[in-house]
Amino acid sequence: MTALGLALGPLFFGAVILRFTALAEKPVADLWQDHRWQIDDSRLPVYTVAVPILGEEAVLDQLIKALSALDYPVAKLDICLLVEEVDWTLRRALAARTLPPFMHVAIVPRGLPQTKPRALNIALAEARGELFTIFDAEDIPDPRQLRLAAARFLRSDDDLVCLQAHLVIDNPEDSWLSGCFALEYAGLFDVLNPGLLACGLPIMLGGTSNHFRTQALRHIGGWDPWNVTEDADVGFRLIRAGGYMADLPSRTLEEAPRDLPAWLKQRRRWLKGYLQTLISHMRRPDQLLREAGLAATLTFLVLILGSLLGTLLLPFLVVMTAAAMFDGSLLSPSTPWEMCFSAISLGLAGCGLLTMFLVPALGARRRGAPDLWRHLRFLPIYYLVTSLAGWLALYDYLDNRFGWHKTAHGLARSSRYRAVAPQSPE
Repeated sequence: MTALGLALGPLFFGAVILRFTALAEKPVADLWQDHRWQIDDSRLPVYTVAVPILGEEAVLDQLIKALSALDYPVAKLDICLLVEEVDWTLRRALAARTLPPFMHVAIVPRGLPQTKPRALNIALAEARGELFTIFDAEDIPDPRQLRLAAARFLRSDDDLVCLQAHLVIDNPEDSWLSGCFALEYAGLFDVLNPGLLACGLPIMLGGTSNHFRTQALRHIGGWDPWNVTEDADVGFRLIRAGGYMADLPSRTLEEAPRDLPAWLKQRRRWLKGYLQTLISHMRRPDQLLREAGLAATLTFLVLILGSLLGTLLLPFLVVMTAAAMFDGSLLSPSTPWEMCFSAISLGLAGCGLLTMFLVPALGARRRGAPDLWRHLRFLPIYYLVTSLAGWLALYDYLDNRFGWHKTAHGLARSSRYRAVAPQSPE
């Protein structure tokens, strides 16, 4: 156990250091909110918006309304709804609706794998836009998001290949689980991701509201259709190809699963995809280091490997540390090895607890939602349940490596932001 603690200590300390670094970074200004700034329509490029949907009749009208509200010149807007050939119910629902002229339906031919990244590759092949973004079926993006992303790309060099917008949980009042999810997203998208990007380090992209240069995506061959967390994989492949990412201070409302079975299905798919991504990129560590560089490689290992090991081992590390405290060996080491183990354990426990609460607490404050702090007391339970999802993901990887656990939407019982969601400027 001492050897295990010493071996994993540097990895977990790396995660703590990244989080403390992100806490120290100031958030990027929202140019529209702070300066009422907007780029001229004539300079805006054509923008392709890909929306893969499967069995999403419950949120179809909400989706069409949200996409129709995007504040972007319609002549330069190319919105593609990607529908699986076998999804007859959704196809009939779409046929009964009149879509705006800038919105069209693309049928994804039946075949394997039937996944979101496979559908996205079809949209990428037919994309008219110089820029490319993805929204999920339940998303309600800020109407100005495409304008802000296009402006950010226009005033940057060609090596800026990806922007990540901020995902915001819209239904934190549904349950303690959705409340903790809202806190987690607040810490991730308002603190950790912007902080890492400000330091020039990569992040693990979210599955939606990431904006790309279309040519950069085509250069790396698009998405891996077999990876069930395709966003994390494609983001780091863009880094290996010589690009870099940046933060986009624009929000997209998302729906969180409100009950444990639905949440576990979603989280075990994410963690299984993290494992797929780790194995895929670590087949040639020397090539990874040469292409991505030392800082990006170490950040990738901390974010992916550290998250996986931390998630899987959390209950065991808690039990081991508690047992060592109660029998006195942690606080009264008798050998140099035990002294090292005690120092690492106490340091990680203290710093880990601090970042566990500080990162989401600061994120909620930046979002103007300090009332979410009442869910902070549930976070230790939340992360223990995440460990269960990690072990289920490991089982899935061995038993059904490419299976996709679909998350149902349109089940939220509350909405925090929709009534005050930002409107298009006059």
